[in-house]
Amino acid sequence: MAITITIANEKGGVGKTTTAVNLAAGLALRLAHQEGAGSRILLVDMDPQCHALLAIAYGQKPLPAGESLPALLTETPPPSIQRMIRRSNQHPNLYLIPSHHAAMVQAARNMPSLMSNETRLQEALDSIQKEFAYTIIDTPPNTGDLLINSLVAANLVLIPVETSYLGVSGLRELQQTIEEVKVHFRSGLRIMGYLPTLVEEQRSEAQEILTELQKRFPGQVLPSIHKSAELAYAHSSHTDIFTYRPPRQRSEEQIASSSRATREYAALVEYVVRLSDHHL
Repeated sequence: MAITITIANEKGGVGKTTTAVNLAAGLALRLAHQEGAGSRILLVDMDPQCHALLAIAYGQKPLPAGESLPALLTETPPPSIQRMIRRSNQHPNLYLIPSHHAAMVQAARNMPSLMSNETRLQEALDSIQKEFAYTIIDTPPNTGDLLINSLVAANLVLIPVETSYLGVSGLRELQQTIEEVKVHFRSGLRIMGYLPTLVEEQRSEAQEILTELQKRFPGQVLPSIHKSAELAYAHSSHTDIFTYRPPRQRSEEQIASSSRATREYAALVEYVVRLSDHHL
């Protein structure tokens, strides 16, 4: 069963793009020995800033706006999505849909006036869904049609939460948005979990916030991702953490290295794979 996971939080700076890139790359490594569609991962960058694509497709020749993601969201009829798909720089089984910054900004402005404006991404992905084991969608840090499309297209929502009081308090609006999407478009949409990010153990309030998250969302808080210079260096090097800090020997079951960041994101990858094995 093809699974689509949207990484969402209406607050910026919480690690959405870092999580989208490293989850997609980790899944690509973890499933590299599978056959056919069972090994293929697709990353869709719905944030007009296109930072996720900078990490996995840096330097690739840009496509015209009419041959990239914003055209799928705004044109009627849309262009062929099959012709848009490109391979990432680092992993032969990790794919992407090229985007276009200026056109995505314009798409966000135009979509409210379009017919079926909430379901355009879902409709575009439907025709290629079976070609990929997982589709990972990165989202912009605000409510709007780009986020709504990302949620409507998903089976699961992963919510990165910065371990700060503002990070926790800002979750209510997102939960309301998810509930509205479930009521009107996607009744089977589920929150996969809340992922504490940018955790700094030396900060006195970090443990208090983690405890508060456990109280609010019992059984739904995933193991933390700690703040790491390596994650920032990997992204500035236009790659994922598994490529930036690889193990000496890599096997199907061993994608992490001695780097804490690789171990933490590898644990997230394993959680996703186990969840899939239980057929959601």
